[in-house]
Amino acid sequence: MKKKGKKYEVTEGNIFADLGLEQSDELMARAKLLHEVGTLIKASGLSQREVAQKLGISQPKVSMLVSGRLSAFSTDTLLHYLAILGCDVKIRVRKPRSRVGIFRHKGCIAVS
Repeated sequence: MKKKGKKYEVTEGNIFADLGLEQSDELMARAKLLHEVGTLIKASGLSQREVAQKLGISQPKVSMLVSGRLSAFSTDTLLHYLAILGCDVKIRVRKPRSRVGIFRHKGCIAVS
């Protein structure tokens, strides 16, 4: 019996950067927010209908949150949902690591 070759790679960094996608840092931040919202919804014990009422959205939108449909939600929307779900959201701003970004002056910041 032949063994099939490995068809995936394990990453410990930003999967979006590994895939060569533009705005990979923003995508990663949004994915983390979406994951947190989905985790809170699942842990709440509420039905999707109850969560929808609490967030002021439709039940299908809640389903998209829980299933991780990243393209369906903006960062602002996810931050808003986290606040409604009782989270104290803090945004940490720091200077970029050694890589060169669009901004090359000392005051350049990155959101993590």
